[in-house]
Amino acid sequence: WLLTRPGITGPIVGPRTADQLDSALRALELDLPEAVLTGLDEIFPGPGPSPEAFAW
Repeated sequence: WLLTRPGITGPIVGPRTADQLDSALRALELDLPEAVLTGLDEIFPGPGPSPEAFAW
């Protein structure tokens, strides 16, 4: 989902194990339906103007 957001070119992941890294990389193969993307956009609307943009 994050990679579909405007301005996002590379999400930062913080795996602590090789299994966590494998899981994060497999997420790149997911193709989320539009309804799911819309729902996530409603839950996480993104940042607002500064300084509020840095509050979440």
